[in-house]
This record gives sequence, C-alpha cells and structure tokens, in this order.
Amino acid sequence: MYTNRDMFRAAAEIPVRLLSSVSTGWAGYLRSAARRDATPLDVALDGVAFCRAATRRRPTTFAHPNAVRRTWPLARLRQFSPTGSTTPTLVLPPLSGHASTVVDLAPGCSLMRTVDRAGLGAAHCLEWTPTGPQPPSVGIADLTEVITDAITELGGTANLVAYSQSGWLATVYAALHPHRVDTLTVAAAPIDFTLGAPASWLVPSYRGPRFRPPAAVRGAALRFVEWPDEWARLSDLWAHIHDRRRVDAYVAAESWLDSPQVVPADLYRWVARHLYERNELVRGELRVDGVVVDLGAITCPLYLLAGTRDRIVPARQVWPLADHVSTAPDLVTRRTVDAGHLDMVLDPAVLERAWLPLLRDVAAKSRR
Repeated sequence: MYTNRDMFRAAAEIPVRLLSSVSTGWAGYLRSAARRDATPLDVALDGVAFCRAATRRRPTTFAHPNAVRRTWPLARLRQFSPTGSTTPTLVLPPLSGHASTVVDLAPGCSLMRTVDRAGLGAAHCLEWTPTGPQPPSVGIADLTEVITDAITELGGTANLVAYSQSGWLATVYAALHPHRVDTLTVAAAPIDFTLGAPASWLVPSYRGPRFRPPAAVRGAALRFVEWPDEWARLSDLWAHIHDRRRVDAYVAAESWLDSPQVVPADLYRWVARHLYERNELVRGELRVDGVVVDLGAITCPLYLLAGTRDRIVPARQVWPLADHVSTAPDLVTRRTVDAGHLDMVLDPAVLERAWLPLLRDVAAKSRR
C-alpha cells in the first residue's frame, strides 16, 4: 500500500524537481540564444511566443493520415499503415475521460508513428466514441466484443499495445482470448490495484446507480496530480521555443488535456467496483459474461513499461502482471523510463528513447 512515508518522500521531491525543470529549461534556452546571437529584443519576442504557445488551444484530432476501417456505436477502427504479411498491431487508447487522439497528437508526439517506425506492420488503433449514440448500458463485455471484431477484421491475431486504463483492458482481453494476441505491451497500466498510488483518490466510490464525476472534474484532478510534470513541460517549451515540432507537440498535448470526454456511467462504476475496490483481476475472481478472467492463460511475449515518476500508476502496480501470466520468463520484458504518467505518451523524448526500442523488440518477437 501507499504509506505516509511514500507520501512525504514524494512531497519532498517536488521542490527539487521544480528547480531542476526550471534550470534545465533556462539552460536549454540560453544555449539556443547563444547559437542565435539573440539580442534582448529577441529574448522579449521569444517570451511573447512562449506565452502564445502556452495558452493556445485547438481541436484535438489525429495528426497522421488514416482511414476508418470499421465503426461500432462505441468505437472506430482506424488504419494508419498498409496491411501486409506481418502480424497487424492494434493500439488501445484509454477510455478514461479524454479523446483517443492521445496516441497520435502531433508529428513529433505520436505513439502510432512510433509503432510504424519500430517496424510493426499494419498499425491500427481503436478510437473510442462514447459521445455518440450508445446502447442503454455499456459494460466491459461491450469493449471486449469490439476488440474481438477489430482483430477479426485484421485477420484473427494482433499485437496489442495499451497505455494507462486500456492496459488492464488489453490484459483482460488477452486472458479471455489468448489465441488472438501475438504479443502484449502494457504501459503505465494498473494491474494490481491494492498496491496504491499517490493519486488513488482520483477514483471515487461508485455512489448512486449512475454516478460518475463530471468529465471536467476528472480532467482538473488529473492536471492537479500531474502539476510538477506540467511545469516541466512548460520549461521544455521555453527551451525549445524555436523548435516548431516541439511547440506543436506541446499545443497538441495541452489541447488534448483540455478536451475531456464522457465515460459511460455503467462502465465507470464497474471499473471502480471490480478493479479499484475489489482488485478482482489479480485475485482471479473477475468475470466477463460469466467467464473467469484467468491471467495464467496468457502465454505470449509480454512487455511492461513504467514511469519512475508516475504518481497515478506507479511501477509496483504494473509489474505484478508478470507474476500472474504463464509467459516464459525469457519472454517477459520490464523497462522503466524517467517520466510521469502523462509524459509516457505526451513527451516526444519518451516516445523516442523508451517506446521506440521497446516496440522494436516487440516487432522482432512478433510472428511474421
């Protein structure tokens, strides 16, 4: 569990991280200014450009060309690269209160582009569309049915790549349908929910038959928990104010954060009750349509990625998956990266230095 000592340690680290972020940002900016022989007027103009970029927002959309291959009331299947003889890859964005565009925000900030660069063929993603016409009740079985239909559309098997709240969903699916999953990659995703996080209070109780907190409240809470990383992103923006791709990535990320999305009430309550409160996934008690979710049924290569500064899903909530699957030990990969929860997909440097080599390993292990 998350102890008081852990809380005090995390609080004590905040001033150090803020000072480090500011000094790194200014050091990067001063190096850039020296290369440009910047004058005081140039610095002032850079300050204006910084303020504009920091406050600019735009509609959040997928950044790279793609085609909608199939639609459901709850989702769309989007194709980002051509199909071929390799096993296709299906990326699952989290259905947790923000748009699925998080996996493809900008040319310099795109998990989908990273998947393609890593050599994984036929890159696809699901776009969750909970704001469209919905069935009377949306539950976990509806999500797994969409994934089954999508993988069937792709040929019957796929490499699953999942981040945050889609990680437990991908894990549940791989346990229910192990023959359909070639490799499983899970990043910053809670698996053992008893090993609490500093931000565990973000998931409230499931009061009332249709209770869920408003999307705007969840978005504000996420920003509050991640505020040291928000400051670090601002410092990075200042350091790279003349790098158009980095500025575009920052604006895209902040626009995404400011565009909360509805989570179906029944699904929200199901997650709160069966995962966060009862921890049924690792206890072997979780059922989907009456079928027990047995993590031991998973035998495919497993890749786990966690952020060392993640206060929402710390590594200790991710690693237990390796202890419950039947994957051979030499086919289990655990890696950490110096990043917070949102930086796992919002920081171009994390995509480059952590995701890219990991996904290249996935491509090497995937059946051809």
